[in-house]
Amino acid sequence: MKTLRLLITISLLITLGGGAIDAQDRGLSFSGTLDTRILMGAGAGEGPDFSLGLETAANMRFQAPLREWGTFYGAFNLIAATGSIAAAAGQMAGANNGPFLSTPLVAGENYAGGIELERLYFRIQGEYTQLDTGLMRLPFGYGTLWGPSDFLNPRSPLLPDARLRGIMGSAFSAFPGNDLKLQAFAAAPKNPLASGGEGFILGLSGENHWSRASVQALYAYETPGAAPQGANPQGASPQEESSYGVHRAGLSVKADVEVGLVADALYTYNPSVSTGIEGLAASAGVDYSLLDGSLYVLTEYLYSGAASSTARNLGLANRHYLNAMGRYRINDYAGVSLVVVAGLEDYSFSPILSAEYEPFQGMTLGLSAQIPLDRDLFSGNGETGELGPENSRNYAVVTLKARLRF
Repeated sequence: MKTLRLLITISLLITLGGGAIDAQDRGLSFSGTLDTRILMGAGAGEGPDFSLGLETAANMRFQAPLREWGTFYGAFNLIAATGSIAAAAGQMAGANNGPFLSTPLVAGENYAGGIELERLYFRIQGEYTQLDTGLMRLPFGYGTLWGPSDFLNPRSPLLPDARLRGIMGSAFSAFPGNDLKLQAFAAAPKNPLASGGEGFILGLSGENHWSRASVQALYAYETPGAAPQGANPQGASPQEESSYGVHRAGLSVKADVEVGLVADALYTYNPSVSTGIEGLAASAGVDYSLLDGSLYVLTEYLYSGAASSTARNLGLANRHYLNAMGRYRINDYAGVSLVVVAGLEDYSFSPILSAEYEPFQGMTLGLSAQIPLDRDLFSGNGETGELGPENSRNYAVVTLKARLRF
């Protein structure tokens, strides 16, 4: 199996490399980033006392025109890791109960390597229509940090550097007006072996933009089927026992007045279980720039019901969260930022302090420190929090990173 994966990887690279000879004539373009990071952690709970990991990861993106009527897009990740990062990837792969590894790994002498397909789709554009089909990102909502409406590609402020995975799907968009967009979309089940259509998602969305405001609404229906593994900690997932399927309805608005305002909500309803208010996930935030744009501040509140798609996708155990972020630009080449994710029910916090410097165009150096906090850390009273060191398995995580863009 490892040999097969290695051959596939080599074949792909040879194909891409050989095609580069006449890429310019064909209109094929390449771009990407190369990230090298060193991660050091001081363990808590079941974590090791000290952990060290090294990773080099390249995100390769390419596109080519499809004559005059469309564009082909592709992207993949090449990863080489060792230490704690490789161990975490191996645990993720071993935790998958299906026949495929969630992170394909090939072990070398002192590293584990892998390749991950990230995007592979085409876009056909007309004067007032657009069709996207394949492995792609299908985003919804205007949420900045949490984004409850973005249920197909969930994101978490606790993992600011994580690349969002794509979904197998299709979206047909129509633009009847300059500021109006209507869309019909479909997404394949999360279980790639679901051959009977169980867990298939069909939906509609629409959005309109004005000079200072935008609004988007969506509806999605998920066909009946067995729930994927890994229900959220508070109980049954919204897909469990979904004899009649699962319904989702979302609304997202943003406004640019003296400050930036955004509200994003998604309600998940399963007729087979009692959902109630627990099916709601909603966020509201405000952002503002001051000091001639050098300082940017943002705060956002999230309510995450136990049966909501946000709670399930992100594994959230509580309901009320608050985020605060400040980013200060020292000059054109350097900046610092502070992000604090707070669990309001158990008084746990996860501050992330970062600094970046650009020594030359195309390269960025970064240093970040994440320090989980809760009441037990200061009092030793056993009142651990969801975002605290016991559950995070670390008292502190320091990351050094270099990014090259090409």
